[in-house]
Amino acid sequence: MQKVTFKEARKRYLRLFWPVMGFYVLAVLGGSYLSRHYEATPLWLGVSLALIVSLPLVGVLFLMVRYFQEADEYTRLMQLTAFAYGACMTVGAIFVVGFLQMFDVIGNVDIFWFGPAFFLAYGVSYKLMGGKDCV
Repeated sequence: MQKVTFKEARKRYLRLFWPVMGFYVLAVLGGSYLSRHYEATPLWLGVSLALIVSLPLVGVLFLMVRYFQEADEYTRLMQLTAFAYGACMTVGAIFVVGFLQMFDVIGNVDIFWFGPAFFLAYGVSYKLMGGKDCV
């Protein structure tokens, strides 16, 4: 991995993060607009829109990992630990919700909400560990 300063790593992350997020916002808005033109969204369109909207979020996860690899040791440890805690909380919630559904305690929960829940858990974990700002 190429050695860069913390400042350079952060700049590289943000220089790619904002365009990816801009594409994500446009994809969500465009996909919503496009799918409203159909009484029943065709399968091919639904699959295409789901992939187009999901790919930027997957890209952000990879950008985060690249940033962690380029950051200094302390930042890397803080970010990866918060990332792991966020993942543990999210997967734990998935297990609990899954079993609650299996035993008919609750109705269906849209799996989509676990993605934002991960980012929230990651951010909260980082703050509780004393971090100043997440990537």
